[in-house]
Amino acid sequence: MADVMVVVSKAVFEKAYGKAPKLGTVLGMNRYVTANKALEPLRGGGKLYCVTVRPPDEQMWLVAILDNPQFDGEQWTAKASTVPITDISALRSKLKFESGKGITANPGALGMSLQTPRTLTAADAALIDALVPQVHTGEGFPAPPKIDPNTGERRQGDALIQAVIDEPDSDLARQVCADALQARNDPRGELIVLELALAGPLAIRKREVMKARRDALLAEHRVQWFPTQLEYRTRGGFISAITGSLGSITSEQDTLFANQPIVEAAITHVQGADKLLAAPWLARIRHLILRGELDAAAFAALVAASNTQQLVELNVTGCGLVKNALAGLKANLPECRTLVLTSNSLGDDGVARLVDWSHLAEVETLYLSSCNLGAAGLEKLLAANLPNLTKLTLAKNKLDGAIGRIFAKAAKRLPRLEHLELTGNAKLDASAVEELRGAKLPAIRRIDVRQTRIRKADVGTSPVFRTNP
Repeated sequence: MADVMVVVSKAVFEKAYGKAPKLGTVLGMNRYVTANKALEPLRGGGKLYCVTVRPPDEQMWLVAILDNPQFDGEQWTAKASTVPITDISALRSKLKFESGKGITANPGALGMSLQTPRTLTAADAALIDALVPQVHTGEGFPAPPKIDPNTGERRQGDALIQAVIDEPDSDLARQVCADALQARNDPRGELIVLELALAGPLAIRKREVMKARRDALLAEHRVQWFPTQLEYRTRGGFISAITGSLGSITSEQDTLFANQPIVEAAITHVQGADKLLAAPWLARIRHLILRGELDAAAFAALVAASNTQQLVELNVTGCGLVKNALAGLKANLPECRTLVLTSNSLGDDGVARLVDWSHLAEVETLYLSSCNLGAAGLEKLLAANLPNLTKLTLAKNKLDGAIGRIFAKAAKRLPRLEHLELTGNAKLDASAVEELRGAKLPAIRRIDVRQTRIRKADVGTSPVFRTNP
């Protein structure tokens, strides 16, 4: 599906509707004549936003929204639009389009610049819909029904909140939503603005003031805005992460996932994968953290399921995975950039199965602490190219001084490795230091060897090593 903006030329518009149309008039447009291939995305469904530019000061008017238009070879037709003529000139500097280029026309050239159809982002469409007196919601264009605010923060048909849900990583969609909420004196808009600001760099005093105001807003409105019994974490004024048992999350799924852009779920007491994979909300999750029991068959089913292929992070710490479990990765999880396997007794042979994973080269963070890993398994793993790996944790394994030679040999295959954690390897001694120091890992910033046999005197003044005294 796609939403596309097109321009109705001044000549065509005035021939059909006269030279003095008034804002608020419903024109009832039901077609847009063009064979331009830029409208091809509409074949999969979507909306056609028709605008025109009015003299003398280049006001940009929305004159129709054609819902799910169909192409007959010469024109796109739909049911008659009941959207009134609406001045959307205020959006000229805010619309970004899928191209990211926005509207950059010189004075007097706006109409000409809009001649090429432009695909709108969800945030763009939400901006326009917010200005239309009756939002385009389907046949008859009914006004969105009012609901009790205590059922959640979303009003049915609220395109601005839907844009946030559709683009959970977009700060722009959140800011647009905040602007609209603040315009109607809704304090939720202030919360969104505060949390967006708090996620960035701030002076200490300003951060303290903004955090105090954020906490005051939550103290007053938390129950109304976030009516859930689950543990949760917010980002930009919305719930982004939840923690709970599978049953507790499922019991609240209708309100949670309809109203919040949740992308992370930490699920406790997992027993197998069948019930989890049947959850309708799983396809929305990008960061999945599991605690419980998974055997090799359950892990294979989990990573091969169609509704987990969007995961960018999978964390299965302490889930009882053993030797052959990682064989299930195969060509699955193409988007995964963080894999956490901590506290699973995989052993050398189990960890070595990672090299058979088709997407290992894309991984940026890999946790293999407490995996019963020795030098032989590490050597097999590092024989693979790991061009994007920036963090590798190998704490509390069976590694010894031999790892210095292993990393020196593998350095060219680890061009981005910044952080290497070796804490708690009781057999690791000073014999590894010189080879680690000379390994020529080009991006290395820290090698953590605390709780090993390596002491500060063994590494001298090197800023890279972090040791016990």
